[in-house]
Amino acid sequence: MIIGLKKISMGEVERVLIPYFGENLPKRAETRALEKLEKGGELFLLHILDEAPTRSLRYRTGQFGDGSEMVKTFRKTMKNVQEKKAGKYIDEVKSRAGKKGISVKPLFTSGSPGEETVKAVEKHSIQLVIVEDLRDTVTEIFAGDEIDYISNKAPCKVETVSS
Repeated sequence: MIIGLKKISMGEVERVLIPYFGENLPKRAETRALEKLEKGGELFLLHILDEAPTRSLRYRTGQFGDGSEMVKTFRKTMKNVQEKKAGKYIDEVKSRAGKKGISVKPLFTSGSPGEETVKAVEKHSIQLVIVEDLRDTVTEIFAGDEIDYISNKAPCKVETVSS
């Protein structure tokens, strides 16, 4: 489903952004992006760190402050694990995209997925955002409200693909 007034046809898209987070890799969104991008285009992979495990740790242990050594250590470990997995995925995408003459730009951030996606769109002059519509308990953050937020706030076209 393409959201917006004008569909973007193949061959017109030079800059695509795929936001994703945690351990769920956006393989269907990647496939769609590689279909849409023209040779010489750029694919931006926006990995948003999943902070839910840290919030859960705080709740379960009573460690509410960010200054807690336990929270700091846990957050750093989770960030390293997520970035390592994302790094492997990015290398795979670079290989597939490179065969089509498309470059891949990895971006890492944390925060609200909707807000971080819109910031990245503006900063990198993105023409199309492709969001994988993830509908499970771990990834429900991209369901509904976040996709609506991106669709309403991003100054470009937004497309969702089912996972």
